[in-house]
Amino acid sequence: MKLGLSSYSFRPLLANGALQIEDMFDWLSANQAEHLEIATFSFAKPGTEAGYDLTTETETLQRVTAASAKTAVPISGICLGAKLVFVDADERRAQIELVKRHIELCNRLEIGLLRHDVVLWSHRFGQTAEFESVFPAIAEACHEIASFAATQGVTTSVEDHGFFMNGSDRIRRLLHAVNLPNFKFTLDVGNFLCVDEDAVVATKASLGDASFVHLKDFYVRRTAPGPGWLETLGGQFIRGSVFGFGDLQTKMILEAVVASGYDGFVSLEYEGNEPTLFGCETGLGNIRRMLGEIRGA
Repeated sequence: MKLGLSSYSFRPLLANGALQIEDMFDWLSANQAEHLEIATFSFAKPGTEAGYDLTTETETLQRVTAASAKTAVPISGICLGAKLVFVDADERRAQIELVKRHIELCNRLEIGLLRHDVVLWSHRFGQTAEFESVFPAIAEACHEIASFAATQGVTTSVEDHGFFMNGSDRIRRLLHAVNLPNFKFTLDVGNFLCVDEDAVVATKASLGDASFVHLKDFYVRRTAPGPGWLETLGGQFIRGSVFGFGDLQTKMILEAVVASGYDGFVSLEYEGNEPTLFGCETGLGNIRRMLGEIRGA
């Protein structure tokens, strides 16, 4: 296992200019992170996240690759949003081509892993009939994308992200429908809460299909605590926390990851309200401590 962070963890500081790309890599190196996973919108100026296309940002890419080379912190993967359903035919084609351009970018930068969405994360699951009506289109687009990625030496994946294409059974159903060896699961241990699935159970069920693992933690409440909390599909309320501070059974989750034999990249995704670098450093330390306890080190 190689433990690092997602650039998403640093988004607040990147957005307000308090942290530059080079500073982020210096921080990663100083804290002995083994990789950086890029969430593309992390580098977008505030208000431009939705239409952000990293493949066109030549200066940003040059700075990222230079900082990676200088610090010897490799880039492990790229994550980007995509809307492959609930859009018209022209937009669907444009979104597929957007993902393909990022696959080509992975190839150029010698990055082997790319995660793409299939729908806006905020789109909430309604009636089962709605999901069934668009599932074939989701599978078709993912198959086209993964087939192209195979020619570029890239493994693609979807994540349990948001409220629609989420839940371990739904993701595994999509993997079965696409049925390509380079189409996998970016397993986010915390995002299952968005659809009220038990994080430990879902993680154990999904590790065999994982190409990447995201670690995060949440506070969970049954009734609305006030502003700043996200309501789940089933009416619970969650808010990001420092890894190990929240209500997830984080050590049990890590025990499951270790027991599975998973040996790929693991990213901490910090999205709590505590100061960004405190959350990143403390969360990273908690993961290492728990892994040490699990392994008897």
